[in-house]
Amino acid sequence: MFRLPTPYLTLVAGFVMLAGLLTNDPSVAQFQQPAAVAPLPPDHELDAMLAARKWSDLGAALSHVRSGESVLRMMNWLQSRIDTGGGFLLGFVLAKNLWELGNARKNDDPNADNRITAGLITLYTYELIAIDGAKCGDKTAPDHRLQQLLMTNGPALAYLKTKPDAIKVSVVEIAIALEKKTAPLRKLDDLLCRDGLEQMQAGIVAGTTHDVQSPGQYGRTVAVEAPKDFAPRMLLPGQYEPAQESARLKMKGNLLKLLQ
Repeated sequence: MFRLPTPYLTLVAGFVMLAGLLTNDPSVAQFQQPAAVAPLPPDHELDAMLAARKWSDLGAALSHVRSGESVLRMMNWLQSRIDTGGGFLLGFVLAKNLWELGNARKNDDPNADNRITAGLITLYTYELIAIDGAKCGDKTAPDHRLQQLLMTNGPALAYLKTKPDAIKVSVVEIAIALEKKTAPLRKLDDLLCRDGLEQMQAGIVAGTTHDVQSPGQYGRTVAVEAPKDFAPRMLLPGQYEPAQESARLKMKGNLLKLLQ
């Protein structure tokens, strides 16, 4: 019978099993690169970026991590901040790194397989996009985030599809329990509501556009940047709460469909 390790079952204590992520683990060592790679900022600096919603700075800091020790600290930071109500970006990054680690380790024990954990966090992030994205006035923004999630973390879902139904059901139930646990802790995730059509239109009107030319590319490509004062349009609780309730009611069925 498939069973999840204690950290999954004791939600208050956290939900990602990282006990195997030791700095001397050869599967973590694969991330090691030359010392020229920028080091991961200390936790308090990452927290400051998160609190200030400096999404570009935070994304850059997390994407440049390569050394085994920094990968370990980054994943522990991501786990703890997700557990206390962090937004979709954290789940997006954690799931991707769990998948890469799981691919390196290839532990087929379902209770210690980081590829299954990557699928779990991907499903949880899907929930955040569907439920917290209901607050966005521009619905094309969370739709865009969903496309990004499925494209980048699709391999984890494809892997979960190959598992027995008992594992799929257990992972879905845990993902739903995690969303319920963090719901009262989550704050406004305005990143979910960015990069939609309204932001693009604002950039065109403001003239914050520039040509982009890639090697071997023919024709003109125009990149549209958001004006510095752009703020995504947010709905009021009375407008988005019914949509959130509806999304939660349908969530188990929708997550299981993703794994068919």
